[in-house]
Amino acid sequence: MNFLKKAFLGLTLMVFFGACNSDKPEEISGFLVSGTLTNAKDIKQVSIQELTASGLILLDTAAVDASGKFTLNGKLNEKTFCILRFQKGDIVLLVDSNSRLNLKIDAGKIENYTVENSPENQELKDLFLLNNSFMAKSQSINQRFSQYNSENITPAIEIAIKQAFDSLQNNHQSAVKDFVVKSTNTLVPYFAANFLLPEADAAYLTQLDNALYPKFSKSKYAIQLHQKIERLNKTAEGAYAPDIVLNDPFGKKVSLSELRGKIVLVDFWASWCGPCRMENPKNVSLYNKYKKAGFEIFGVSLDDNRDAWIAAINKDKLLWPHGSDLLKWNSAVVSLYNISAIPYTVLVDKEGKIIAKELRGTNLEIKLKEVFGF
Repeated sequence: MNFLKKAFLGLTLMVFFGACNSDKPEEISGFLVSGTLTNAKDIKQVSIQELTASGLILLDTAAVDASGKFTLNGKLNEKTFCILRFQKGDIVLLVDSNSRLNLKIDAGKIENYTVENSPENQELKDLFLLNNSFMAKSQSINQRFSQYNSENITPAIEIAIKQAFDSLQNNHQSAVKDFVVKSTNTLVPYFAANFLLPEADAAYLTQLDNALYPKFSKSKYAIQLHQKIERLNKTAEGAYAPDIVLNDPFGKKVSLSELRGKIVLVDFWASWCGPCRMENPKNVSLYNKYKKAGFEIFGVSLDDNRDAWIAAINKDKLLWPHGSDLLKWNSAVVSLYNISAIPYTVLVDKEGKIIAKELRGTNLEIKLKEVFGF
């Protein structure tokens, strides 16, 4: 998503005095985010940074005094999602130039922080506690199956892994949607939308946009969601797949449109992606089975290291067209196809229309059998 890219640098706190007979200081302009850190003897500095799609933009930094207190000041054009950063962790806040926020943070247990007199930031905290609980469950599943790889995994274990993650993912998506339903008077649902799977939730995001846009039509996040839905519609099932033009490992241009007339699996992957590499042997098997019937795979890599990319192609014996701009997550294909994680696949028919997405393993095999009839 394309957040506002410009930001004001943090301002040094200054006290101005009025006319000669007045000793009342002029009110400080811009936001004030202050707080007290406990269990933080090694923390000397905090910062506040605007969260954008292309990275973090520094707004202000402040020293943490001996008692753990700090104060941050700056200006923002509108209500904005920011990160309060310090040595032991991050806290996401919703801030604008009128904000006067006071936090109490235990550096030893950051998730228990409080923000005084800010219901919207309490909602944001609740959202992250919800998401963190599912992240912890995901790490537990990873740990349980960590001893398996492409060389020693069995079909039964593979099914168990898929079922475990699919169940967790479905529960997570339902929990986020339930959270959003209860939080429609702030901008927090726009942040919550980042935790939803875009390719599976275009209809839901459209409903969310319809519910929130009348209230927040001037917000950059409302505008962003409009644009996101437009992109989702461009890669919905039944739409013509946007063309992809990239360089192959030897610097030659390759494109998706060149493969018209074939059933094409566009496989978004990378050499550094473990789950992608685990899928490769199955893709090789299906490629060998259906190639003569008009099946093709177009490997689109999110690598940023050419040598690692080529080595993975050779090691995994991926004998189909490959392309990459070697920009990793900054690749244009990421936003073009709304990719939030890899492996990610798009199945395209002979006319160039999208007929399915997110097909892997058994699901891909079933779909290809349906398409080719054997």
